This record gives sequence, structure tokens and C-alpha cells, in this order.
Amino acid sequence: MWTSIALVLGVAASGSAALVGFAPLQVPAWRATARPILRMSAGDVPERHVKVELLAQHSAVGSLSRPGEKRQEVINVPPPSSESARASIMNNLRGPGVAVALIATTALTAIQAKRLYERKVEGLIADFAASMMEYLGDDAEMKSAVSTFRKKLGPGSYRLKMFTKFLVSLVNDKSLSVFAIEQLKKTISLMSLTEPMVTEALVAAAAEMEKKPAMLGKLTFLSERAVPESARKAELRSRFPKWGEDTVATLQQAMLENLYKDMCHPLEEGAPLPPGGDVLQLSEFDCARLMSETQEAKKEAIRLAEEQAKEAKKKALLEEAIRNASGVPAKGEGRPGE
Repeated sequence: MWTSIALVLGVAASGSAALVGFAPLQVPAWRATARPILRMSAGDVPERHVKVELLAQHSAVGSLSRPGEKRQEVINVPPPSSESARASIMNNLRGPGVAVALIATTALTAIQAKRLYERKVEGLIADFAASMMEYLGDDAEMKSAVSTFRKKLGPGSYRLKMFTKFLVSLVNDKSLSVFAIEQLKKTISLMSLTEPMVTEALVAAAAEMEKKPAMLGKLTFLSERAVPESARKAELRSRFPKWGEDTVATLQQAMLENLYKDMCHPLEEGAPLPPGGDVLQLSEFDCARLMSETQEAKKEAIRLAEEQAKEAKKKALLEEAIRNASGVPAKGEGRPGE
């Protein structure tokens, strides 16, 4: 048996494997020099052992690789069907599509939330202006309104918008007066507004009144007397779209004189000058002049009224005399004997 094994190894080395259709084996150099092989003559090998030993030789070929070398195996994978490929494509597209839809939904929700918040802020600012108009002149209530609505509006700077809305409401709802000027000053103090903030608010309010020259004129009048420096920087007199500054100046002077004359009108002749001339930026001389003009106008109005009454009485007497002379009854009276 040992003789047969040695013979098989010898035959493999000498090319006898070609008899059964195998190519000569390439033995690595490291394997060939590992240990000597005993060779025997072919005649000593029993014929019945040839087939078995050749199989053993074929099995031994797999062990000739170096230790640590990896053997590669080829695995055949069948191609995917059309349905599975389509499903794979849809799955690949579904991921980005869902992400885009999620982003769009989030953006839309954010826009709607922002709009709702802006509406809420606008509503609170409008309520603030309405409250200030209601409590105008009550310092405690006005101070409370400022504090309450600033808390309701939450974090952020809303003083500018609040004051702008207050200005618009003051001009629209209140008439020109010393009281309105004083309350404008008071509100600026309660809200702790700086001069640049007041100027910016005046510009914003004037922009809203650009198409309403009468309202813009009231805003100019009030602000020039309450906050003259801010009014000058806001250039309110140049914001009238159809009127030049000379026209605006004439109208403003007329508004000033008419206002003070209205204050003088209820007073009797010789009464003290009405207070508020300093708020209106009128000199004492101008106040006295306007007071005198007002009293003269009142006298003239009384004289004209008396003359008109006399003329009406004369006319009535004349008509009565004519009727009596002609026998024509007066209106509502019948002829004698009827």
C-alpha cells in the first residue's frame, strides 16, 4: 500500500496524469521543497489502485494554495423581474416625494400661523388705540392701557406700531384742541418714546393720510406743537401731494387762529385771555389780538342780527298796513262776514 502511494505521487510529478485527461500539475516551489518524495518504479504499483489514487491526487490539488489565501466563489444571481424593478423605482421615488410634501406642508403651516399671529397683533394694536381714545385725559387709565397691551402683545418691539395707530386714531376721532396736543405729549411720555421713534411714527402716519389732506393737516398741526423737532425732521409740510409749502403754511396759520378764536368766542368782552396760548405757540400779543378780533366779530354779528330783526319787523308792519288798506285778510284769516 505504501508503495502504491509513493508511485502515485511520482506519476503526478512525471506527467502520467495526462493518460486520464488531466493537465500536468504545477506544484509551487515552496511545496516541492517541503520534504523529499520517495519514488518507485511503475511496475510495483497495483493496477487496481490507480483510479483511487488519481482521485486522491485531484483532491490534493485544492490543498496546494498558500495558507491564508482566500478562495473566490462565483454565485449566479438571477436578474430581477420587471415588476420588482418597477417597485424598486417607485420606492426610490417615494422617499424624496414624501420629503418634499412634508417640507411644503410645514412651510404652509408656518405661513398660516404667521398670518394668524399678524392678525392677532393688528387686532390688539387697534384695541389699544381705541382704549387710549376712551380714556384720553385719565393718566392712570392710559398708563394701565399701555402696560396691559404691551404684555398682551408679548416679546418684541411694538411701541412704534402702537404709537402710529394712536396718532391715526387721535387725528380721526378728536378735534383740534389744546387738550389733544397735551394728550399727545402725555402719551409719548407714558410710552417712553425717543425722538427718532416719534419721527418714524409721524412718517408712517402721514403715509396713511397721504390721500386725506384734511387729516394730514390736523396731524401736522398737532405734531408741530406737541413735538416740533420730530415734526420738522419728518418734513410733514412737504408730504401734501397737491399743495406747496406756502399753501400749507397759510392753511396752518388759519387753523391756528380759528382755533384760538373759537376758544375766545364763549367769553364776555373784557374777560381774561383763555389759557392754552403757550401750548399753541402763540405770543401774548397774538392772543390779545385774536381775542379782540373775536369780540369785534361778535359785536358785528349782534349788530347784523339786530338790523335783520328790525328789517323783518318793518317788512311785517308794511305788509299788515297794505292788507288793512285793501281789505285783504292776512294769511290764515278769512274775509269779514265769512
